[in-house]
Amino acid sequence: MLINREHVLSAFDRYTSAYDVTDVKVKLKIDHTYRVAELCDKISDSLNLSQEDRDIAWLSGMLHDIGRFEQLRRYHTFLDKISCNHAELSAEVLFIDGNIRLFTEDSSEDELLEKVIRLHNIYILPEDLSDRELLFVNLLRDADKVDIIKVNCITPRAEIYDIPEADFRASTISQDVFEDIVSEHNVDRNHSKTPADYIIGHIGFVYGLVYRQSFIEVRQQGYLDEMLDFKSDVVDTKEKFKMIKETINKYIDRHIESI
Repeated sequence: MLINREHVLSAFDRYTSAYDVTDVKVKLKIDHTYRVAELCDKISDSLNLSQEDRDIAWLSGMLHDIGRFEQLRRYHTFLDKISCNHAELSAEVLFIDGNIRLFTEDSSEDELLEKVIRLHNIYILPEDLSDRELLFVNLLRDADKVDIIKVNCITPRAEIYDIPEADFRASTISQDVFEDIVSEHNVDRNHSKTPADYIIGHIGFVYGLVYRQSFIEVRQQGYLDEMLDFKSDVVDTKEKFKMIKETINKYIDRHIESI
């Protein structure tokens, strides 16, 4: 697949300029996109991928959230549960509306890219993916998860979740969410009910990571520790976060050492 990165970057800038780039949420997703693409490069390098495959991974990072801008325009939120599946919308914007051709004229990997983008946010991957499909799906999912952890720390939570900060400090943790996270499972989105649950759901992204480099990035960035040091006015929530932090750090240590 032929990819001109400078052209892709220019096309992305032109596409997003149609939206209100002064909006905090729009800027958040623009910045997130660039960082995810960069992480795709880092993970690809660690896997010794060819330049062509490295470019495909990078392009998937640049395009994976293209539907977020339209989601915000239509629904005024990034919460999929009250609007739409942003990964499905991204795939539709690109491959049904035809906007993929703004970024590359080469259509040889359209089928792969569409599948990777559609699957980047689902809870459990389908079992019928080929090895090549699984490689690129996991690579994008890892890069996305690593940066979402960062976003939770560099962006005010009220902007991400549309929930006042005071509600986070007063929040309890749902029992199902707590059981998910301490049993080393991704948090089932249907279990999340409280503001603290949403934070834990993003912390649980660690359990979905596949590649050693992804664990290294999470550890080196330090943002996960910041999330785990959750500021709460509720004693039970404080105690549960201590247990969650211990579980998470042991999990990361084990995967960095053993992968």
